[in-house]
Amino acid sequence: MDESLYDEFGNYIGPALESDEEDQEVEEEVEEDLDDAEAQVNARMDMVQGNGDVGPTDMEEDEEEGAGAVVLHEDKKYYPTAEEVYGKETETLVMDEDAQPLEVPIIQPIKAKKLEVAEREPQTTSYDTLFLTGLMATPELARNVAIVGHLHHGKTRVMDMLVEQTHSLGQEFFNPDGSLRFMDTRLDEQERGISLKMVPMSLVLQSSTGKSYLVNLIDTPGHINFNDEVSAAMRMCDGVLLVVDVVEGVMVSTEKAVRQAMQENLPICLLISKMDRLITELKLPPRDAYFKLRHTIDEVNALIQPLAGGREELL
Repeated sequence: MDESLYDEFGNYIGPALESDEEDQEVEEEVEEDLDDAEAQVNARMDMVQGNGDVGPTDMEEDEEEGAGAVVLHEDKKYYPTAEEVYGKETETLVMDEDAQPLEVPIIQPIKAKKLEVAEREPQTTSYDTLFLTGLMATPELARNVAIVGHLHHGKTRVMDMLVEQTHSLGQEFFNPDGSLRFMDTRLDEQERGISLKMVPMSLVLQSSTGKSYLVNLIDTPGHINFNDEVSAAMRMCDGVLLVVDVVEGVMVSTEKAVRQAMQENLPICLLISKMDRLITELKLPPRDAYFKLRHTIDEVNALIQPLAGGREELL
């Protein structure tokens, strides 16, 4: 650092820098603008003094309007009102607070809602419709049964077998793999291959003695997440048809269905499904297949017995 450029107190005493020259130019421009404004004010005052009848000037009007006025923050006008923008004839709605939840988009997307598949005409049945309505008027000949069980144990397939027995269906109702799944009326059920909602259906079925009964069957979902549908179905039914896969046996949903049926004091009828798996998959001889069936029945009875509480076995 060159000491000759600074005095004993550290102040710069050397030649003028570029920044100082720029500051001087700015100061000169400001002074010129002030002189011009002062000259305009003096000229306007001279005009007012020369013309005594002349009203107040624009500057004086501005000074009178804003003289001593205190404008609150909420009264300040930053933007034009909706009436000024769109006109008085346009109805506008101004919301002070955003009451719309964050989950709802401002512009709703267009969705084609098609949840279920319905048939326009009823299917041909092996019994007359008048006969079915006649049984409805006789409560003694009506039975309400809920078909319950674990996921993929064959509840919907049992309903398909009863529908095939009582209806005349065309090939358009069957899937390419040969399955019917008549109770899966929802599109998402058909895509996933599982039941999501309970579906009731009224059928006329005969007993072993040939007596006709009106049976209101309710196909319930087997997934544990849709157990509320099973609970609602049991409240409306007189009995429960428990479907158990012969290979898998008692599962989580099976135990829960048995407990709910015992709490509602409903009789339980056991249906062992998928008997062909003993031959095609396990390849069991007849004696071992018999013990497998017996083990499944004993497993269900062992689940019912502690819940019966001294009552007669409901199976």
